[in-house]
Amino acid sequence: MQEKSKKIKILFFSIIIGILLLGVIYTYNNIQKSNIYQFKNQTYYEVTLNPNNYFLKDTLESDHYYIANSIKNIDIYFDYYLKDKTKENINYSYNMTATIKSYADNGTKLIWTKDFNLKNINNIDGREIHIIENYKLDYQYYVNYVESFQEYYNIKTESYLSIKLNVQINDKDNPYVELVIPLNENIIEITMKEENAFLENNKQNVDLKIIIVFIILVIATIYLISKILFYRNDEKTILKSYQDIIITIQKKPNINMDNIIYLTSLKDLINIAVNNNSNIFHYQNSYYAIIDNIYYIYHLKKTI
Repeated sequence: MQEKSKKIKILFFSIIIGILLLGVIYTYNNIQKSNIYQFKNQTYYEVTLNPNNYFLKDTLESDHYYIANSIKNIDIYFDYYLKDKTKENINYSYNMTATIKSYADNGTKLIWTKDFNLKNINNIDGREIHIIENYKLDYQYYVNYVESFQEYYNIKTESYLSIKLNVQINDKDNPYVELVIPLNENIIEITMKEENAFLENNKQNVDLKIIIVFIILVIATIYLISKILFYRNDEKTILKSYQDIIITIQKKPNINMDNIIYLTSLKDLINIAVNNNSNIFHYQNSYYAIIDNIYYIYHLKKTI
């Protein structure tokens, strides 16, 4: 009962150590990431209205519903900043695109797309990325474009305009932000999607390292527990099998220190004794075999 209690304590202690180590690794990793990457993004838009007698202001802020035929322009602002301290130089390019997508059957089938290149900047080198752009989007131009398409084919579609800022970092695409604007509805809502593949990919790489470290930690912990819990029992089983050649003595033998060979394996000691038709003497946690005046000694591991 006492040995079982010790096993439970060892197991519990090992699990706690594993959890603590994982927490330390995760915390250290997040501290490192916050120091390595400096990132800022500010994306917003304002809607400029056509002259009218109903709205007190000429512009409306973002995150509202808008009357489509009251819109003159949509002013889009991008402010993107990224610094990676692990790199001496960052090469980046970026472009702004507009894409019309027209759907049929209540928006379930894409039947037509049209791309427009709004701006393209290539091959900028530096230790950081800082993009500041302000683009005045002529909303009615794209509405008229869709209406012309519908009249030409005599169809009715559900159409959207997608405005994207795409950043390419070290030859890898890094979509950043997308505005989605309905084109043939009376009342519209502009939605914004933001992402940063560069930071996400680096985060995934670091998280993968954490998982690998955690797996190694679990394997090492399981191995340690198995060695602690089962090695002692294994030795006791061996000793029981050879108890007929083991003699327990009450006094430590007088040993010539010049004729001692220490063994690290109980099996080796037993093999030596059996092969030489000799007994093994047991005193406290030590086992001795005396062959030709040479003492072969093995110290049994103590139970924790």
